[in-house]
Amino acid sequence: MRPEPSTEAEVSTIPLCDFCLLEGQLVEAEYDGRTKSGPWAFMCSQHFQSNGAGLGLGKGQRIILGKA
Repeated sequence: MRPEPSTEAEVSTIPLCDFCLLEGQLVEAEYDGRTKSGPWAFMCSQHFQSNGAGLGLGKGQRIILGKA
């Protein structure tokens, strides 16, 4: 199954959540997206819920492990 280009991004390795890294934790990101404050970040589900701008073009994408 191919990822939906507007809401999913296929990657070869899962990055770590930028917010968790700032807290000293190593948690895999589930999203790559724009934050409510503007900059883009890799985010785990919890941080995407509290800081993410949503899914879609110009907002963010769910990360899918693949061959990319």
